[in-house]
Amino acid sequence: MDDEKQLGINIRELRKLRLLTQDELAERAGFSLQHVGDIERGKANPTLSCLLKLAEVLNVTVSDFFAPKEQASLGDEEIRQCLLDFIGKAGKKNLSIFYTLYKGMR
Repeated sequence: MDDEKQLGINIRELRKLRLLTQDELAERAGFSLQHVGDIERGKANPTLSCLLKLAEVLNVTVSDFFAPKEQASLGDEEIRQCLLDFIGKAGKKNLSIFYTLYKGMR
């Protein structure tokens, strides 16, 4: 697999971990949806300034885009924020499932 493709896969995984759509990432970073999609598919070769902006929006370092998946893990605060974002966006069915899991863990 070429470097651009792997970079795109890593960026996509980090974006999804944060429950962001491509459109949301593009808007927050100030890029077009097309550009973010091209980066994630390995069709674009992003500049350093582009990577810095994406890293800022995703709350990671640029090196996390190149790190193996295990090394780009989330910290406790990031996990909390991801869960809060998920709950905020979840529909009734997912909220019910989440609540059942929560009750089982208490």
